[in-house]
Amino acid sequence: MPPKPIVNKQDILNAAIQLVRENGMESINARSLAKIINCSTKPLFRVYKNMEELKKDILEELYNYYNNFMNSRMKDKNKLLNQGIAYIEFAQKEKRIFSTLFMSNAIKGFTIQDIVLTDKNNFLVQNVKDITGLSEDKAYKLIINIWFYSHGIATQIVSNGIDISLDVIVELMSEAYHQFSTNIPITERGR
Repeated sequence: MPPKPIVNKQDILNAAIQLVRENGMESINARSLAKIINCSTKPLFRVYKNMEELKKDILEELYNYYNNFMNSRMKDKNKLLNQGIAYIEFAQKEKRIFSTLFMSNAIKGFTIQDIVLTDKNNFLVQNVKDITGLSEDKAYKLIINIWFYSHGIATQIVSNGIDISLDVIVELMSEAYHQFSTNIPITERGR
């Protein structure tokens, strides 16, 4: 009798990421994963109780991948502008992963404050204030405007397949950053 294949959590997650990258999150099921790993479905359920638990780990792995991608591109002084450009670049390179993270029920129920104005983005507020001299309220407004603008471009790339070069993205985002930072109305940030 041949030995049972040893399948670990990372093997399963690697196969799942491959599936998401190629076909989206909706392609994740026990059979498709087992086929990639070259095993039956039983080893999967020795590691995971159910598919919901697995999908939770997949999303965590995808967010870690996204965060590492973003952090690797945050080297220049203007962090907000770099973040917007990197967000669009991620959408270009990883359409199905981007769609899973930012165009699906994964963010259902979140507000703009939940998405953009998290504590982990506090460094952006300070960076914007340092670069532009804007007040905290206006810095928040600029962050929201840039996020909506970059998200709009990113979703057009993912959903409609428009083709924009990185040079054009940098130009669009730089112009938007300048326009938004110099034309912010005097209103509260709506926290």
